[in-house]
Amino acid sequence: MYNEFTYRHCKIHMTQTTGNTKGSILLNAKEYIITSHGEGAWKNIVNNLPGPDIGILESVLISTEWYPAPLLNRLLNTYDIVHGNGDFLSVIPIAEYIVRKDLGPMLDALLNLKKPHVILKSASSLWGRYFDSGILELEVLDPEKKFSVLYLDEIADENRASGVAVCNFAVPEWLKTGLIMSGANSARIVQTGCRYKNSESCRFEAWWE
Repeated sequence: MYNEFTYRHCKIHMTQTTGNTKGSILLNAKEYIITSHGEGAWKNIVNNLPGPDIGILESVLISTEWYPAPLLNRLLNTYDIVHGNGDFLSVIPIAEYIVRKDLGPMLDALLNLKKPHVILKSASSLWGRYFDSGILELEVLDPEKKFSVLYLDEIADENRASGVAVCNFAVPEWLKTGLIMSGANSARIVQTGCRYKNSESCRFEAWWE
């Protein structure tokens, strides 16, 4: 667990900079959209974004490079407007696709990760693998009861950090799919707090069988 100084330091850092997301998330989101809706749908979504976003998304995206997190927010928000109902439920299949494409090879290579409680213990490092701001940390882990509580400590600013679509829909789906991929027969994630809804952090409760 991080101590108080580390949290304070991260809070200061987050308020002074704009967070980034790893290119693999953008690449897999692009692949999902093109596979599900066609190349024309992808171009239509990109063309509805601001000029700087278009420039980035029309360039050669590199999976290991960092890109502005607000770009991911705008991409998901626009996708939901075009192909969803404005409730962000359309983001869930994208999140599942990203996890299976990105986490699958890692689990195949590191067989010791294929245990639900181990993947939960790795949540913090996995978050840091894809976002360079915010902290996803365990609060409770009870392997016997197959229950866990995690929280995401991050600023609530769509223009500087991961947005509502990520914390309310992508993170729960990432946790659920990750648990199933690591050996659980089923999993359920409930978000009990959200930084975009007057909570200090996003809080998630996880159960698995």
